[in-house]
Amino acid sequence: MLRRVALVTGGARRVGAELVRSFAQRGYDVVLHHGNSPDAAAELAAALEREHRVRVVVVQEDFADPTAPARVVQAAVNAFDRLDVVVSSASIMEWRDFDAVTPDDWARTEAINLRAPFFLMQAAARAMHNGGAIVQIADHLANETGFPRLVPHQVTKAALTQLVRAVADHLAPRIRVNAVAPGLVLAPEELTADATARFLRNVPLARSGSPEDVVQAVHYLVEAAYVTGTVLSVDGGRHLRR
Repeated sequence: MLRRVALVTGGARRVGAELVRSFAQRGYDVVLHHGNSPDAAAELAAALEREHRVRVVVVQEDFADPTAPARVVQAAVNAFDRLDVVVSSASIMEWRDFDAVTPDDWARTEAINLRAPFFLMQAAARAMHNGGAIVQIADHLANETGFPRLVPHQVTKAALTQLVRAVADHLAPRIRVNAVAPGLVLAPEELTADATARFLRNVPLARSGSPEDVVQAVHYLVEAAYVTGTVLSVDGGRHLRR
């Protein structure tokens, strides 16, 4: 029996790595995309192949290049001749004062956080001959205020949620498209302990989450056969207090 194949972008570090690990644990063959983490990607791939007896193919591409998403999907097709699941986790979040944001900053954030997910879905739809599921990793910040140092990130993630709804309608019923919008599951290095504490005061569950919370949400959306066009908040309820 052929294994299902999952492609995870941004899969070498942080939440992306946990997603790659979770698919291997569930018996998927995996395409692990990374932008610039070759050592971490190779180490993770080798460990998962050894532990779970699956194939993990590593692909390095910079999504600032508009042709990169199609090459990543083609690498999956070349390796496995099928593609069942795509999880688009690659993104950047650069902290910049409002007056310090440059056109290059904006263009790179938009390219990686918004343009690349679109063209990844376009290429994946052509390759998913048996149907499948696409899950975008969005961000609770898409609907937040009070983060002036993250304007390009917030705007592109907000646009990504609308993109999910548009593409879900277009690709139905053959392919389901959804998103997970995590809250504080891994604190950015730029976030101080005091800032984290202030943030959590507006989280009804009164704590931060974990990468496993995102993993569980992604796999729910992968398997939920009657769900498409949904943005699932995994933020401890913070969206209730906006």
